[in-house]
Amino acid sequence: SHRQELAKNETVFLEGDAGASCFYIESGLVRIFGSAGSGKEMTFSLRMRGEFFGLSEVLNSSPRKAGAQTASVSVIYSIGQQAFEAMLREHYPLARRVITLLGRRLRYMGDMVRRQNNDVANRLASLLISLAYDTLRTTEDWDKPCEIPLNIPQEQLASMVGSTQPTVSATLQRFRADGLIVGNGRRLVLLNPIEMIYRLDHNLL
Repeated sequence: SHRQELAKNETVFLEGDAGASCFYIESGLVRIFGSAGSGKEMTFSLRMRGEFFGLSEVLNSSPRKAGAQTASVSVIYSIGQQAFEAMLREHYPLARRVITLLGRRLRYMGDMVRRQNNDVANRLASLLISLAYDTLRTTEDWDKPCEIPLNIPQEQLASMVGSTQPTVSATLQRFRADGLIVGNGRRLVLLNPIEMIYRLDHNLL
């Protein structure tokens, strides 16, 4: 692998580039972005420390379907296609993890498409649950306050749900008034994730 130290807002790759490598994040934050139907740039997801990105293209030898850019100072490792395929052949637990990860991200993208047909409150609630999902490891965790493990400005949240910053700000304020979240600067805490899911499923947001 090749280690890279990148400043904030540095491009890792662009949509259409050759998918010759995948990447592992040692530290920092990387946003995956592309163009929405209107031609406006949209953030699809955020990748944080300990995560891979650029997997599907390197496995399929296909061009990049989205771009990647650092959202903070980051240290990443690039792994070439042949080296990555050799790792998968030799380490079954890693191969299984990659398969599980790709399946989860496919479901997440499907959820994003479905959210575009809902109002902003539903889209934002779905996004917050998705961002917190990996920290909710047991059934009991879903009834407890959960901090979203990313420092995300409202402009990024708006980009991810296809809305505007003022609308997202007003929606978050409504969630606070309803006792669903509390905020600490850019940090957000879901006070009761299962209650948010219940309201989402029953159109009560």
